[in-house]
Amino acid sequence: MKRPDEDIRKELEELSPHLLKLKEQGDGFRLPEDYFQRMQKEVLEKVQGNSQIAPDKNIGWLDRFFEPLQLLFQPRWALGFATIALLITLGAVWLYQSQPVAESELSAELAKLDPESLNAYIQANFHEFDTETLLEFASNQENQPSFEDLTPEDLDQYLDDVIQEMDAEALKELL
Repeated sequence: MKRPDEDIRKELEELSPHLLKLKEQGDGFRLPEDYFQRMQKEVLEKVQGNSQIAPDKNIGWLDRFFEPLQLLFQPRWALGFATIALLITLGAVWLYQSQPVAESELSAELAKLDPESLNAYIQANFHEFDTETLLEFASNQENQPSFEDLTPEDLDQYLDDVIQEMDAEALKELL
């Protein structure tokens, strides 16, 4: 009867002769003699050699300027500064938008407009205004009565009269 080692050897020789040669050479990992003693000396020499102060490189003025700023360009700091800048910008926009326009500025701008062009705009965009705004506009007209003094019945009568005076196209636009 054959030994199992011989069977394995024969099978390995048939499948891959190259692997058989590698197995015969040994584990393949060999260290040179006195490797650890030489390594210790080499490491100590390198460490002691690097402890000497290296001569300054020829650094330009631009590099010297940006050297202290390198910390600010680190991701953590850059993200923090970007967040702060975003919050300040959003706060400024919010404050700017939340302040109402002064009525004197608005009145001055409206006074510059021609009454005919203003009337034409209101007629063209009549459906976009609410009733209170239209009543306020109508009360500001020179030939119109003051709506504040009218009773609800008189106001209804006036609006009915205005509707009767309107042509069919203007009524269609209102609806």
